[in-house]
Amino acid sequence: MTAISYERLEVHFPLENERVPKGFWKDRVKEISHPELKAVFVLPTRPEAARFAAEKILELVQNKPDAAITWPSGNQGNDVIDAVVSLSKERNISFEQVHCFHLDEYFPIDPEAPESFRKNLRERLFVPLNIPADHIHEIPANPGSNGEEVARQYEALISQYDIDLVLHPIGPDGHMAFDEAGTPRDSVTHLTPLSEKTVHRDRVIRKLNSPDHAITQGIQTILNAKRILFVNFSPDYKEDMKQSLFGPIGEHNPSSLLRTQGHKVEAIITQEIANHVLG
Repeated sequence: MTAISYERLEVHFPLENERVPKGFWKDRVKEISHPELKAVFVLPTRPEAARFAAEKILELVQNKPDAAITWPSGNQGNDVIDAVVSLSKERNISFEQVHCFHLDEYFPIDPEAPESFRKNLRERLFVPLNIPADHIHEIPANPGSNGEEVARQYEALISQYDIDLVLHPIGPDGHMAFDEAGTPRDSVTHLTPLSEKTVHRDRVIRKLNSPDHAITQGIQTILNAKRILFVNFSPDYKEDMKQSLFGPIGEHNPSSLLRTQGHKVEAIITQEIANHVLG
């Protein structure tokens, strides 16, 4: 495992270029140089950070209308998705050719259950943006199904596409999707038990009636994407983010493995997170 020093990283306000969407607040976004990642961006507030990530996604869709994108659920992912929907409607940017994939889903769960990620994405993203049914690739994690077989078939489906972008919000212990600490680096889409920390977050803190298993894209599946937006707007994960960006690289913190494919990865964080990460 390797770790890097962050004490002498440069901080500057980048000019509008391929990494900063045109028309955005170029005097408000800060870029932190990182020896392994393509870029680390710092925004003053959570809404601005979510909008910045949304701008990146909109820019991709404008340049490639039939892009294949993997979407998360959860609070951080929802912030970005809400910004994508609002801005795309405001600018008349069509998502009707975009192919949409799920990062993960609880298992087993009814697709209409309040906790279902499928229900969340359908109501929050797919329906508002008029994405055709044949461009929506859900993880069918239904009660009574064989989770391992569902995972195998979903990985086979993903392999038919070149995923252009994965939106990845960090989670407990740096988990990536529902790839918990200790998940193998070469994992593909699989059925997995959730960690005690994740179950506590979901059932106790968030008051969800959620299962303790999930079907999740594997670490290797995610790293195969052409681009990854790695976001953290929640102070609950600020130490996990610090370790992901600057601590040892290893399966103990799945998000640290993003640095093995750092040329694909842009991290987007709030100033509050940056104060801890660089403090």
